[in-house]
Amino acid sequence: MILSLMCALAFALPQDAPGDVIVYKAAKVFTATGGIHTHDDLINRGMVAVQNGKIVWVGREADAQIAPDTRVVDLGDQWLVPGIVEPHSHIAGAMGDLNDSVFLSNPELHTHSVLQPDNPYVKDALAGGITTTLFIPGSGVNMSGFGMVVKMAGKTVEDVVLRSPGSLKVAQAGNPERYSWGIGRAFMNWNTRRTFKEGVKWAEAYEKGEAEFSPKYQDFLGLKNGTVPISVHTQIYQVVLTTLTMLNRDFGMKAFVDHGTFDGFKNAPMAAELGVPVMNGPRQFWLDRSSGRIEGCAAKWAESEDLVLGYNTDAPVVPQEELPFQAAMGVRLGARDSLAALRGITAFAADALLVEGRVGRLKVGLDADFAAWTGDPIDPRSSVTQVWIDGERVYDATEERRF
Repeated sequence: MILSLMCALAFALPQDAPGDVIVYKAAKVFTATGGIHTHDDLINRGMVAVQNGKIVWVGREADAQIAPDTRVVDLGDQWLVPGIVEPHSHIAGAMGDLNDSVFLSNPELHTHSVLQPDNPYVKDALAGGITTTLFIPGSGVNMSGFGMVVKMAGKTVEDVVLRSPGSLKVAQAGNPERYSWGIGRAFMNWNTRRTFKEGVKWAEAYEKGEAEFSPKYQDFLGLKNGTVPISVHTQIYQVVLTTLTMLNRDFGMKAFVDHGTFDGFKNAPMAAELGVPVMNGPRQFWLDRSSGRIEGCAAKWAESEDLVLGYNTDAPVVPQEELPFQAAMGVRLGARDSLAALRGITAFAADALLVEGRVGRLKVGLDADFAAWTGDPIDPRSSVTQVWIDGERVYDATEERRF
C-alpha cells in the first residue's frame, strides 16, 4: 500500500505544526541508516521532506503522493547524503588562544572559550560537505580539556553549538612526551588513571549531595552518566591497548579511538568486543617492518567484521574538507567499500560522538543536515554543489565556489 506523503507527515508532526514542507529529490539518496552488516540505505530516485529544520519523511519517489502546492527541489542526477561528521578537529576556533598544556591533566579547560564561528577554515569545510565537527583541544598533554560538538554554519556561539561539552580530549602518547623538559611517558598512565578516579569519585559524591560544586570536575558528570564521550588521541599497539582496558573496560566510559594509526589495529578484536568505535586517521598507511609490506591502517582495523570504523582529519593537519578523501584512501587500501566508508564519516562518526539523535543520518526526526554531491562522495572526482543545515541552505557552489 502506498502511503501518501502528506499522511506520513501528519503522523510525524502535530496537525497545526507551522512551517512549509519542502521536498528534495535526487537520483540517489543515501540515508546512512544501514549498519556494519546491512546495506539497504541507498535509495534510487529518492526523496527527503523537511519541515521546521527537521526531516519528516524519507523514501522512494514512487511511494510519495505530493500535494500540488508542495515545493519540490529537483537535484537531478546528484546524490543527496547526510552532512559529514568530523570527529577530530581544531579549526572551529582561534587556534593560538587556548593554552591547553598547563599541567599534564587539565580537565577544567574548555574550547568554548575560543570558539570562532564562520572563520575561513570553517567555510572551506562546509564547502566540502562537512556539517558537524568535534572541536577539541590539542594533544600536548594527557588530558587537555573538554571540546564541543559544533555545526559549521552560523554567526554566533548559540547558532553553532550542538552540545557542550562535546568530549573530553585525552592523549595517550604521541605528543605529551614533549611536555615541559621532555617528560616522556613517565607517569602517563598513572596520571590519567588518577585524574579519572578523582573525577568519577567527585561526580558520584556530587550526585548524592555529598560534595560541593567543582569547576575542575564539573563535566565528569556527563562522562559518568554516558552522555559525553572521551575522544582519545591514541596510536600504536601498546597505547591503544591501554585506552581500551583503562577507559572502556575498567572505568566503563564511552571512549573512542581517535587515531588508531601505525599498528594500533592489532587491538581490533578487543575494540570490536567492547563496542569501541575507531575513527582512523589522518595517517592511512604504515610500513610493517616485520613483513616488509605497506599496510592500510583502516583496512587492518576492518578485518574485525564487527568493528565500527570511521575516519578523521585532525584538521588542520589534513584540511577538514578532505575527510571524504581520507575515507577514499581507506577503501583504496582495502577497508570495506565506499558505502561503508560513507557511513563511517556520517552515521558512525555521529554514533561515536553520541549525537546520533540529531545528525549523521537521513532519518525522520533528525536535523535536516545534508549535502548534494555530483556523485558518490567517496569518489574523489565528486564535488559538493549545495549544503543545508537545519533545513537552511548554507552553501551553493554556483554562488560561492570554494576549492
